[in-house]
Amino acid sequence: MSHHPKISIIIPVYNVAEYIGKCLQSVMRQTYAGEMECILVDDCGTDKSLAIAEGLIAEYNGAVSFRILHHEHNRGLSAARNTGTDAAQGDYIYYLDSDDYISDDCIEVLAEPLKKREYDMVIGDYEMFGNMHNPTLLLETKNELIGNNIIFESYADRRLYVMAWNKLCKLSYLRDNDITFLEGQLHEDELWTYKTMLCAQSIGICHQIVYLYRVRNNSIVTDLTNVEKKLTSYFSTIQYIQTHKYEIENDYYKCLLYYWNLYLSIAFGNNLSFLKSYLLLRKSCPYNPLKQLLLGKISIKQFSNIHLAMPPVAAYCYLRFRYGKK
Repeated sequence: MSHHPKISIIIPVYNVAEYIGKCLQSVMRQTYAGEMECILVDDCGTDKSLAIAEGLIAEYNGAVSFRILHHEHNRGLSAARNTGTDAAQGDYIYYLDSDDYISDDCIEVLAEPLKKREYDMVIGDYEMFGNMHNPTLLLETKNELIGNNIIFESYADRRLYVMAWNKLCKLSYLRDNDITFLEGQLHEDELWTYKTMLCAQSIGICHQIVYLYRVRNNSIVTDLTNVEKKLTSYFSTIQYIQTHKYEIENDYYKCLLYYWNLYLSIAFGNNLSFLKSYLLLRKSCPYNPLKQLLLGKISIKQFSNIHLAMPPVAAYCYLRFRYGKK
């Protein structure tokens, strides 16, 4: 592969008229010396997003090749990313959300490690802006992770963030492992990232901030109205994890516990039926020691010694199981 592999940037477009201009302009300013294509996927929004994008592309005269693909009806972010991935012709693919933007040297920075090795993935750091602050950024301190056990351990310990954007992914790696986004699911990045970490053998790490992530009042991250959809999405991730058990049990249980904790935090935080959640968990969780915890056979001290992931939430869930009202 060339030291300047071809990069495919995928941008789903849906009701982002206020932001799409800044997003596209950041792509147009890229300093990367290699070949780039940018695929916009029109997901049938109701505002002027597409018209704004078409106007900017018509006026653009630069190195990036732009294409616009159209859905026949609104299908959601997962489907839009899958459509773009299917059409991509690059060596590496990069997902960019249309309300975010990237630094002028983003692709150049992320592609730099590829001069040394053809990583399955290169991950950059990001910064949040808007009405919400999240300190959980890129916590991995190494410059590369080689070997699946090392990669999965970093992921299970939450040192690698779960968002699909800002990751330069080898397209053949995604296709060979049939890694796609589950359509119709909120928080689709969670399951997608778990799939990538199950089979990745090499990851390059760039500690430079190259992605600017906008948090909006009406974004999926901040919207609290679709509680049932969120729970269904997290439960889909849980089911996949439970049927694709990782070979190192400690890292596997960390991941499983993390998503059960998210599920329970949302359920309890929104005053959903505790009994319903409790019975669902007991029925659907086949593996020890988590099942033993649910059945009340492990003390919280023993549990903390076994699982180090999110102990405060784990303790909260444990106490709700043992003493919560049914």
